[in-house]
Amino acid sequence: MNFKQFFILGFLLISSNLFAQNMIKGKVIDEKSLPIINAEIYVDNSTIKSKTNEKGEFELNLPNGQYNLIVRASLFENYILNVNTNQTNFYKVILEPEVVALQETVVQAISKEDWLYYYQTFLRLFLGSNEAAKKCKIENSKDLRFKYDKNTRQLSATSRNPLIITNNYLGYKIEYDLVDFNINFKSNYVLTLGTALFTELKSSASIEKKWQENRRKSYLGSVTHFMKAVYENRINEEGYDIKRLVRKDDEEYYRLKERKLLGDRVDINVPIKTITYIVNQKVPYDSLKMVESDRQYLNFKGLYSVEYKNEKEDLDYAKQNGLNYVTTQRSIFTLKDDVLKIEENGTYYHPTNLVVEGYWSWEKIANMVPMDYKIE
Repeated sequence: MNFKQFFILGFLLISSNLFAQNMIKGKVIDEKSLPIINAEIYVDNSTIKSKTNEKGEFELNLPNGQYNLIVRASLFENYILNVNTNQTNFYKVILEPEVVALQETVVQAISKEDWLYYYQTFLRLFLGSNEAAKKCKIENSKDLRFKYDKNTRQLSATSRNPLIITNNYLGYKIEYDLVDFNINFKSNYVLTLGTALFTELKSSASIEKKWQENRRKSYLGSVTHFMKAVYENRINEEGYDIKRLVRKDDEEYYRLKERKLLGDRVDINVPIKTITYIVNQKVPYDSLKMVESDRQYLNFKGLYSVEYKNEKEDLDYAKQNGLNYVTTQRSIFTLKDDVLKIEENGTYYHPTNLVVEGYWSWEKIANMVPMDYKIE
């Protein structure tokens, strides 16, 4: 499996003191069955990593759950290995020689001004635009390549090397392999896919204490926190309020627009095109998810509004929406398809099937904590 076949896991959290540990073993070889020494194996979106020995063998101790292991070595293509700790397999990984695609050898000529404009747009929609994002730095930003299609109004970004991100808000160095980044300016849809390896930064006790506070704040109210609350049937206990949300076209809008096109004089203002309202009724778990044996799925159609009542939104977010005051964090979520598998450890499949708006779409990579983060 190569990166083009890869799907990214959603943001994860596992408290290792709550789950049993499982030993995952394997071997990394090349096409000639020769062992690859010092290949790096890490659990996506985590600080958990290992290396192969002189025999190409590796071991990883993991809590219960399903994971994507990223295997990488110099001069080879990355390999994504999906493992389930309920299975006791010995995994054999065959790495293929690195291939530089033809389109990657031809750099699209853009001016410095255009590159800087695209980069600023990338930063805003990749890292975010809040306090956390302002304290992040991409150390190798010049590795980024941008391509803008005027016909489709889409901006894409690529990087052959992992992006090295220093996050001085959460206290991590992140090696982020950018799989896909695309902005569709017509639909206002942003897609970000990639794998991440976290390393904790070291600093003074006071700064590390602040990092812990920021990590806790970033995790609580996040998509991962919400998914775990849904899985454990603890939505209310964890501070969430979910309501059905209805969004539909306003028939009066189209009626008045038609009258104007026909030349009629319309003295009143044309109403907004779309009506949105919340159904003020408690959402039962069985209307949100289904359970089959030991598997759970989000399973619904339409839109849901979710409010995280235990934390206020960021003032910058409120100002961005034309407000000078803050309220509780509110988001909207829906599914492209009707089913999204969720795991006890916060994983959800397939991540691109989940579409979010509101506060969840505002907090981005700068607020991401690793899957092995534990609230202290």
